[in-house]
Amino acid sequence: MKWDYPVYDPEAGKKAEGTYSRAKRKAMTREEAVAFIAGDDPRPLLVLRECKVCNGTDEALLKGGVDNEKTFLMSAWFHCVKLPVDVMEEDHPFHNLFVEEKPEHLFVVSVDGSNHQPLQSQTSRTELWKSMKGLLEVEYDSKPDKPLKKINSLLDKLDAADQRVRQYSEQRDKILEEDGPDSKKLPKLVKKLAKEEGELAELRGEVDKAYRLELRRQKAEARAKAESEKEQPAGAGR
Repeated sequence: MKWDYPVYDPEAGKKAEGTYSRAKRKAMTREEAVAFIAGDDPRPLLVLRECKVCNGTDEALLKGGVDNEKTFLMSAWFHCVKLPVDVMEEDHPFHNLFVEEKPEHLFVVSVDGSNHQPLQSQTSRTELWKSMKGLLEVEYDSKPDKPLKKINSLLDKLDAADQRVRQYSEQRDKILEEDGPDSKKLPKLVKKLAKEEGELAELRGEVDKAYRLELRRQKAEARAKAESEKEQPAGAGR
């Protein structure tokens, strides 16, 4: 999974002139913290806080392997954020993201702070998938089921094509090493390799296309902008 590691520095952007004391660290409001970790990314958030004493169950839910393939496939529609252990300290800027009496280690939430769904260490993969899928259905204009099925099918083809590309690449390198660039075996093999590389690129393009789901909030913003521009009188803004 691709993680973002946000760090808030209250001194960022300040010009240092002479001697001064750094601003005292303090917690943001929950709304400010959600907005900061979301940044310019409009996707819903999947947030994991690291912990020194937990048994690693949360990491197990997200670690690699066939059992978690569905987690990784869905995670591409989320902005995945990992927070440090000291986020539980009361003066940490992101402390108020965790407001429960027994703070969760993992949660999903919309970028505006709504639809917060805490997931505890005892959460099963099925519960995690249910929460992720539920938020995706709220945030995106279409359900993820059909794209997920297509992506799964494409990934099998991608693996096979990638294996063929590696195989032909190794054969080409071996021929070059043993017979040199003038080998009669080379043109046919190079042609096969080019064909497989083209198929691989095409499959990757199909995967990228399958991942393109439209966010409801972006669609609403685009509609509002279009209506606003339509309502402007002729010559406005010139």
